[in-house]
Amino acid sequence: MNDINDEKDKKIEELEHELARIKGEVVITEEIFKGHPVLSFSGAFRPFSLGMNKCKVVLKSIDKIRSFVEKHDNDR
Repeated sequence: MNDINDEKDKKIEELEHELARIKGEVVITEEIFKGHPVLSFSGAFRPFSLGMNKCKVVLKSIDKIRSFVEKHDNDR
């Protein structure tokens, strides 16, 4: 019975991710890669992952990143 529920849960998660991608939303999931925690980003773009070190760099740099996006967002 658990196997059937696990399969259903996995299928529901896959469908939720696909719906979010179609809507243009970003899906962020916490995963383990080679024994280390990572955040995986997927959506209407090429999926990518960030480990702890890169996440820490982003957090330290968030104000600069925000300014950059605000400055160049009108370019598209």
